[in-house]
Amino acid sequence: MRCLVVGGAGFVGTAACKELMRRGVETVAAGRTPRPYGTFTSFVPFDRTDQAMLAGALGQVRPDVVLDLAAYQPSHVLAVLDAFRGERYVFVSTGVYPDLHGRPARERDFLPLEGPVPFEPLAYREGKRWCETVLARSGDFPWAVVRPPAVLGAEDHTLRIAAYLQRLEDGGPLLVPEETYERPAGLAWVRDVGYACALACDLRRPAAGPYNVSFDRVSLRDLLEASGRALARPVTTVPVPYAELPEGASPYGPDPARSAGYDLTRTRAELGFEPSALEDALPETLAWYLARRPSHPGYAGRARELELARRATRRGPAE
Repeated sequence: MRCLVVGGAGFVGTAACKELMRRGVETVAAGRTPRPYGTFTSFVPFDRTDQAMLAGALGQVRPDVVLDLAAYQPSHVLAVLDAFRGERYVFVSTGVYPDLHGRPARERDFLPLEGPVPFEPLAYREGKRWCETVLARSGDFPWAVVRPPAVLGAEDHTLRIAAYLQRLEDGGPLLVPEETYERPAGLAWVRDVGYACALACDLRRPAAGPYNVSFDRVSLRDLLEASGRALARPVTTVPVPYAELPEGASPYGPDPARSAGYDLTRTRAELGFEPSALEDALPETLAWYLARRPSHPGYAGRARELELARRATRRGPAE
């Protein structure tokens, strides 16, 4: 089998390419940022917003499967529908779900949008919703969708996990949303997302439609406590109302309006996916953090956080 991975040199794309190659799939990455060979069989440079270049890459590679991690505008998906003649298109989406106010998200909770497809640039999450809507309207076109929430791991360019690790290392308290820090959060390990992508690309499996991928019922508190144990650092959390959290203080949220994690029933049953334990995901992530020492932008407001934590502690839960 030959798989063209659009966005294969990126954070999740690299994990997906490694898993595909481990399974013996001829893996060709495509995108604007090449990486050294070894993660994939070869690399095809092109700009996916150029429909002629996309068609040329598909004609050159002739993939059985396209794994698309780069599309986030409906026009991107429409271009693939027009040019791809292989056996399956696997689109990597995001948390497209409406506000579920603490209920686990199931795949059926997202319904395709109504109305004409917009062609003006859309924000990332809304663009992903419209990409999925285009696929849902595509008739017999063979497609599957992998839906990860926030993804953590080594080389995460968002640095969201680094935000928490920096605060653990400085020894001070961490502000967390009092409404949600103990409920399941929308989190996934990058290796698990790559694994789920490879399962969805496996033509021996009749994969179709959307599939959730995440940790199984891991809360923000679980993440902080496991990270503290791994770093040999005490963990002190100060719960405050979500609306009062300073920007960047808790970049994983969770927002009380959003879902309480993902339901994995369908992904387990149809793809054979089983999420990793949090403790298995942390060593590689922590090694990257300790070697690189990346700093999340929100850490610049640490002094204000510490002052809020002191006031919240003096006020106490009864107040």
